[in-house]
Amino acid sequence: MEETSNERPKMNKSTSQKTLPPIPFEDIETSNKADTSFGQQSSPNALKELDILLRESTPEGEPNKELKDTHTLSDSEEDSLDDDDDFDFNQLTFDEVDDQIVAFQEDEIVSQALENEMDLREYAKQIAQEKMSVQRDLENNYIEHVQSFVDLHAEIQTCDEVLGRMEELLSVFQSDLGNISGEIQTLQEQSTFMSVKLRNRKTVESRLGKALQGMVIPPDVIKKITEGDVDELWLEYLLTINKQMRFVKANQHRPIKALRNVGPELEKLRLKAAATIRDFFVSRIQLLCVPNANIQIMQQSVFLKYKELHFFVLERHHEAAREIRQSYMNSLRWYFQNHFERYSKGLLKLQTASADKTDLIGVEENNRKGGLFGTSKVALKDKTNLFALGDRSDTLRIQDPGVILVHVAEAKEQKYQFEQLFRSFNLTLIDNASSEYLFIYEFFSRDPKTAADTAKLIFQFIFEPTEKVGMNFTKAYVENCYDAVGLLLCIRINTQLALELQRRRVPALEGYTNATNMLIWPRFQYVMSLHVDSLKKMFNSKSVMSAVKDIHPHYITRRYSEFAASLLVLNDGYDDAILSKSVHKLRDEFEAVLSRMSHEFPESPRRIAFLINNYDLIVSVFQETHSRAVDGELDYMKQLLALQTSAFVDEQLKPYFGALIDLVKKSEHMQDLTTIEIPDLERITAHFAQTWRQSLKSINASVIQYFSNFKNGTTVLHAVLGQLIVYYTKFLNILERRGGGASRIQPVGVQTLMVEIKKFRSTF
Repeated sequence: MEETSNERPKMNKSTSQKTLPPIPFEDIETSNKADTSFGQQSSPNALKELDILLRESTPEGEPNKELKDTHTLSDSEEDSLDDDDDFDFNQLTFDEVDDQIVAFQEDEIVSQALENEMDLREYAKQIAQEKMSVQRDLENNYIEHVQSFVDLHAEIQTCDEVLGRMEELLSVFQSDLGNISGEIQTLQEQSTFMSVKLRNRKTVESRLGKALQGMVIPPDVIKKITEGDVDELWLEYLLTINKQMRFVKANQHRPIKALRNVGPELEKLRLKAAATIRDFFVSRIQLLCVPNANIQIMQQSVFLKYKELHFFVLERHHEAAREIRQSYMNSLRWYFQNHFERYSKGLLKLQTASADKTDLIGVEENNRKGGLFGTSKVALKDKTNLFALGDRSDTLRIQDPGVILVHVAEAKEQKYQFEQLFRSFNLTLIDNASSEYLFIYEFFSRDPKTAADTAKLIFQFIFEPTEKVGMNFTKAYVENCYDAVGLLLCIRINTQLALELQRRRVPALEGYTNATNMLIWPRFQYVMSLHVDSLKKMFNSKSVMSAVKDIHPHYITRRYSEFAASLLVLNDGYDDAILSKSVHKLRDEFEAVLSRMSHEFPESPRRIAFLINNYDLIVSVFQETHSRAVDGELDYMKQLLALQTSAFVDEQLKPYFGALIDLVKKSEHMQDLTTIEIPDLERITAHFAQTWRQSLKSINASVIQYFSNFKNGTTVLHAVLGQLIVYYTKFLNILERRGGGASRIQPVGVQTLMVEIKKFRSTF
């Protein structure tokens, strides 16, 4: 029995320890303290009040759950302890015992107690006592704070009352929100309905407004149109009426009574406005015919400013538009014809004396001077200007906007070449024509599709007599012109003016520029043929050939060089094949004449010197142009000059060093130099040593005699002396190869020869 009683507490302790919930140790202590306090210090009043509160806070007849649970927990714990005391280990099987032992071993507290060799029965009692102590502490603590719980309950009730009132307020607010939401929805429906009505009314108002604007004519508008003068306000009112006319016409088939009423009134205004516009423009057109009238200013400040008036009559009154157009065309036709006729006559008075048929390359000087008793006409002009371009090319500068003012030139007694007059007249013409064409294009046509054709027809009617004035102005000069340079300048000026018209997009004068070109080109070709024929006649003229006595450049050489250079420069950038062909034909005839003249000299050196002087002059004139256009002809003339210079060199060296030169030239074709006799070499060497100094002086004097031009003479002399060195060097080479060591005569050294030659470099 003792063993049984001794082990039971141990097992009860273990069982109690195993079945208890895992409550924290601190909570258990607090609970024990509360229980102890509750048993020792219970306040009847507090408990009574707490009971009343609990009853009020719970449904009637239902006990307080917390207290019930508390007491239930305490009773269950006691019953558990009693059950543990009645637990019978004899009823356990061995397996269950093993399981219990394993469970106890796994328990941390049991394991720790076993390790410390504690008495488990005593330990279990200790735990039970501690549990009861903690429970009493919890109960006492609860009793101490009963008043706090009562106060908390009162506060909760107060909060419940407040929350109840708030609930009522929120319910009312929710109800109000529902009402407001309904009202908002109603307002939205009303707003949508009103928006539709407003949109419909605006649509009706817009259409009605357009209809009213198209039919209602204010009295002040009627008064201004019928009684007022044309000004900007009058134009504004007219445009308004024009819109109303379009509206009435577009809606004439609609059943609107007001349209039938306003129609006659608009018709009266149309007729009155058309008459006013016609009178306005006709009066302004008449002002264009007064002296010193500035057409361009009036066109910009009056006609283009009120061009909508003309568009109105174009649309509403064709007869008035036709009268305005015809009046303008007739007035401007007379205006331009009259002014350009006076201008052309004034320009012709400023022209210098023009060239005639005696001013050709192949015409003799005596004939150009009028024979023995030549007139003073030649004194009025510079003969070189007939062939030289000079500053006449300045006329081609189309960038220069200046034109010749006749009254200013007459006051200064200035004279001009015809190409200057030609440019001034035609530049003035295209400036006026361009301005007029652009005005006609903008003023007389409203439809862009037909504007170009309309402008062209009106322009041709206005400028037809003016173009004839221009053609007669050019024709009067061209028919009797023999100045090929002037004609070619006019051709180039005409081409530039045509390009300027294209740049301005004024095609109306294209026919005029083409006709001018066709008028000048044939005359230019005819004059070129006269120059060629004059050279042919000179070639066959015995008087001309017999008059050639001087080796200096002939007068036709300067004429040809200046004339050819002028033509080539004016062809730069145009590459006219016809012109190039004419220049080549002229050159061929000139070469033939020059060659024929050279044969008038019986001596070969003079003949060659004559050709050199003439070719050198041509080269100099071509080089003075500083133009790439003459490069081809310049190279050709340089080749002729080099060929004649080479021939002249041989002619100068032969009289003094003929044997030496013949030997050198002969040896150039020999394979074996042994055929050359040493005595011949010695003879040539001795002769050269005795005469070379004097020969150089003679050659120098001869060149001075033939070439008075410093640059040309220096070039020829250097060529002669340089060729002498070449011949002599080759001769010494032959002498060396033939056996110069056996020669009894010591030759002159090349260095000695060159030192002496250097003395003649400054002769010119």
